[in-house]
Amino acid sequence: MKHSLLRYINYIIIGMCLSSIHSCANLGQPQGLGPTGILYASYTLALSERPLPKQKLKQGKSCLKRMGILYVTGDASIESATKNASIREVFRIEKEATNYLSLYSTLCTVVWGI
Repeated sequence: MKHSLLRYINYIIIGMCLSSIHSCANLGQPQGLGPTGILYASYTLALSERPLPKQKLKQGKSCLKRMGILYVTGDASIESATKNASIREVFRIEKEATNYLSLYSTLCTVVWGI
């Protein structure tokens, strides 16, 4: 019984290693966006922008978080970010990503608008 359990665990480990080699598993950012450092990464990417209005822009933000390899929670949608700041018209969309030791990472959608 003990021997079969160890064999089962070994198969799981080998499967995880093989899937990461063949890009089936992403150990970086939860979305696979941008460069990922094994120890630390933090960056912002502008995804879209249009001519800015003269009014002061509001900022809405929505995030998802990944803890470990198996647990991801949150909502990083544009809709959620606009609702968080009561934005009616979007002028700029950005993605912010942070990664610590590939154990904890966040992906946030930042929306600027009026």
